[in-house]
Amino acid sequence: MASGLGSELRDAFRNLSLKGASLGLERGCRLLVGVAAARVLGQATFGRFVFASTVTALLALGTDLGLGVWTTRALARSRGDGDRVVRVGLALRGLASLPYGLAIAGIAWVGVRGEERLAIALLGVAALVNAFVDHVGAVLRGYERFPDEARLNASRAFLTAVAGLVALTAGRSLAALCAALAAAGLGALLYGLSKLFRLHPLRTESMPGARADRAMARSALAQSLPIWVAGLVSMLYFKVDTLFLRSMSGDAELGAYGAAFKLFEGAMIVPAILLAVAFPKLARAHTDDPPAQGRLERHLSVVLLVLGLVAGGTCFFGATPLIHLIFGATFGRAVDSVRVLALGLPLLYVNFGMTHFLVARDLGRVTLWLALMMLALNVGLDLALIPGKSGPGAAWATVLSEAALTAGCIVRLRMRGPPARALPSAPRESRRDRRAA
Repeated sequence: MASGLGSELRDAFRNLSLKGASLGLERGCRLLVGVAAARVLGQATFGRFVFASTVTALLALGTDLGLGVWTTRALARSRGDGDRVVRVGLALRGLASLPYGLAIAGIAWVGVRGEERLAIALLGVAALVNAFVDHVGAVLRGYERFPDEARLNASRAFLTAVAGLVALTAGRSLAALCAALAAAGLGALLYGLSKLFRLHPLRTESMPGARADRAMARSALAQSLPIWVAGLVSMLYFKVDTLFLRSMSGDAELGAYGAAFKLFEGAMIVPAILLAVAFPKLARAHTDDPPAQGRLERHLSVVLLVLGLVAGGTCFFGATPLIHLIFGATFGRAVDSVRVLALGLPLLYVNFGMTHFLVARDLGRVTLWLALMMLALNVGLDLALIPGKSGPGAAWATVLSEAALTAGCIVRLRMRGPPARALPSAPRESRRDRRAA
């Protein structure tokens, strides 16, 4: 038994190391490109880049439908249905991409002008292909193939860094940067699909059965849509300050706040690593060993709180040197926003864990209601604080919203959750299907 526990600990450490290294590399490369873009493009043009990337990221989340989390959870609980889970997930996401493309085209044609029009179109492509790369990563996580997921993240990081820096050096324009990011995303998607098709080759004779499996599609959407809407609303309340800041304070103020938020987002890599590795175990324990799930939740909560305090303290006390070193003295306005956001990092870390606990317990609808309440609160706080405080006001709105989310998650997690849902069984083969075969 001791050897089994030691093996499990070694596997967990290896998986954390792989996830940490690959995700750290990816976030680091994105931060590197963001810093270079801020220095090359200037504060106002960088603000337009932040606006375009935020709009396309929000719209790209509409293609997810919660299917990434559903796929990981379904594969972690039932490996035997892997082919059906993967095909249904990809088919539904492909259908969701059609309205996304129309939305991007509409915004690019009607909603913006000048260089922002091309930026929206190119970043729209980049956001869509990266959404599919993330879905491939969700499949690999469901199988707990963390080395393959690490290679996928590392390839995307390398392509993003090289393409972005070359574009900024040679083109020195917003359009060149956006085109490079789109090309990097396409390269990463091709690599990811090569990994996926090794696990699940597309066999022609199996496709009619996959199309006919409407029961799994309905089950998938019933479970995933609340998770998706909650994620969409959460991102909206997390990013809506970008829209308010631009309209109330202008591109330059948005550029400064965007620099502060880059550090805030960079600090989120730690809970993302921990929960990416732990989520399959949480989902499986919900059906196999609920007491073990409770113990894992408590241990993760303590670790996340301690790490959040360390990250928050580092950003609060090191705000000025961090901003000056990374973005330059011209972004000094971002220091105040960094210090306010740093106060919310411990809450953010713990909330990241607790929302994953809720999803692992099949409580996606709870996360939806919490996200809706946080959105309403955040919008109200933005409207009250941004006119007088600009970037720091938006940061305070984020921190206060996270505090409210912490309270809501604690209350719900103390209540007993529902039993785990099983996947629908595969339909029996009909005479027509046998004759066609």
